[in-house]
Amino acid sequence: MRDQLSCIEQPDGRGLAAALAAAVTFDDVRRFVTFGDESYVRSLIYRDPRLELRLLCWRPGQSSSLHAHGAAACAFKILRGTATETVLGDRDRVWAPGSIVEESAPRLHQVMNAGRDALLTLHAYSPPLPIEAPSPRRGHEVVIVGGGFSGAAAAYHLLREMGPDGRVHLVEMGPWVGRGIAYGVESEVFRLNVPASRMSIDPERPDDFVSFAGAQADPHAFLARAVYGRYVTERLGAAVRSSPAKLRVWRDQAVAVTRDAVVLRGGATLQAQAVVLATGIVPRVKHAMWHPRLVDAWDECALATLPSQGRLLLIGSGLSALDVLAFLGAQGFDGEVTLVSRRGLLPLPHEQTYQGTKLMAAAQVDGAPTTLRPLLRWARQAIASAVAAGTPWQRVVDGLRPNFARFYQRLSPSDRASFVRHVRPYWDVFRHRAPADALSRVDDWTRSGRLRRLAGRVTIGPPTDPSGLDVIIHERGGSERHERFDAVVRCIGPALDAAEATTPVLRSLIDGGLARLFPNGLGIETSPDGRVVDGRGEPSTRIFGLGAIRRASDWETTSVPDIARHAQSVARLIARR
Repeated sequence: MRDQLSCIEQPDGRGLAAALAAAVTFDDVRRFVTFGDESYVRSLIYRDPRLELRLLCWRPGQSSSLHAHGAAACAFKILRGTATETVLGDRDRVWAPGSIVEESAPRLHQVMNAGRDALLTLHAYSPPLPIEAPSPRRGHEVVIVGGGFSGAAAAYHLLREMGPDGRVHLVEMGPWVGRGIAYGVESEVFRLNVPASRMSIDPERPDDFVSFAGAQADPHAFLARAVYGRYVTERLGAAVRSSPAKLRVWRDQAVAVTRDAVVLRGGATLQAQAVVLATGIVPRVKHAMWHPRLVDAWDECALATLPSQGRLLLIGSGLSALDVLAFLGAQGFDGEVTLVSRRGLLPLPHEQTYQGTKLMAAAQVDGAPTTLRPLLRWARQAIASAVAAGTPWQRVVDGLRPNFARFYQRLSPSDRASFVRHVRPYWDVFRHRAPADALSRVDDWTRSGRLRRLAGRVTIGPPTDPSGLDVIIHERGGSERHERFDAVVRCIGPALDAAEATTPVLRSLIDGGLARLFPNGLGIETSPDGRVVDGRGEPSTRIFGLGAIRRASDWETTSVPDIARHAQSVARLIARR
């Protein structure tokens, strides 16, 4: 094998790939490798000042952690078996025997043997990798279930808090890490509904996203969601590079949590001293049906198949509907749109010139009522008093939000249920506000006769005709409209009912007594610091919730500022155990 190194004239990626193109026999492998029992085997087989060759042997299910190679150029060859390569910020790649892969230095990747046979890979580095002290074989194992923004934020903060023995396993079925439903889009038509100045993944560096996006001239702009997805990926990558702890991504689904492990659908069992449930928002599926012209507002590819003219029905009138209108405008749609929602409400506008948040005094918060109707009157009076003094109502609502979990937790179960059923739609239009230009588009299309808004509910007829859908619109007040549309877009937001939102892993927690449903029916119960409450009513010492999973107990837990703050807090709790 050493005789074959003479083909290397320049120690760069092209020379390394040429070196690896030569044949390597299994007898060569046996001379250099002794298989281990616990982790994949790395054997140094050649090293000089310019070049290093390593032979790696992987049993089924074994994987490296996410890593880069510093300043070294790298190439590797698949000698036997099939390798699955995860590249942070890109889709996974599968390499067959004989493949030669060249890696550019800045990329973070991991290699896994997802097959049933042994995997052998030959890696070349130039210059040689630095000699590092071996990592501890046993570590502090943390499993994150879910790889959207919540999971990525948890991983980011855990990597910053944990030491060399930290082992973070992130379980995510989808092709991306850190993007999820909200940020897994490509079109820059889809924008954030929170100013850039409030979107940092790190609460201690509030201007971080603004700096990344180069938005210092307009830090309160509503930037593209795709830009935010790239930001999360970049910051997670930076944490991987700088942390002594290790992060491994598993393209799988968690189906069960036991008292010391997480079980994956693919068969792997991950030991876990701590578990972070970051399953994110779940699309609403109750009463859903399939039809080629019935699409979801979160499905960018499906939206691109909508007709360029004709009649479209949008079910829902919140932020998702405004996104769809923006997408249709960018696509040159030249037809009519009907917007139907239960109450016909649109999101209210953001403050024209963002000036920050007017925080509510602690004494005022402490004196707030603890039952729903008096609390609503109190909130209205607080907003009215501030507006009378010249403060925009948006700033007052933002000042209420940091205290919302406390208000919500003090309500009785019946009051919480009443809030969700009756008050939530009105709170949402104040809370989930829209950029002014998005609302201007609604006004412009309405004036031109291209858009009409109706309050009511929708019944879709049987899917007998693939070219369109027959719909009954039941308007508030009792009248009915029988109409036909060329396509229907569901803009109805995430699932709220636990029956829709419960995933296999949450079902296993409830069935095993490690979690219990909250009385309001929105999901499992968590303590104020995010610990999952077990069947006996005791907060767990090792299972934590993050993001939407905490909604049943706290309600306001799904925006980036909330998730980033909670992720940092949970990471510190876990790292200090």
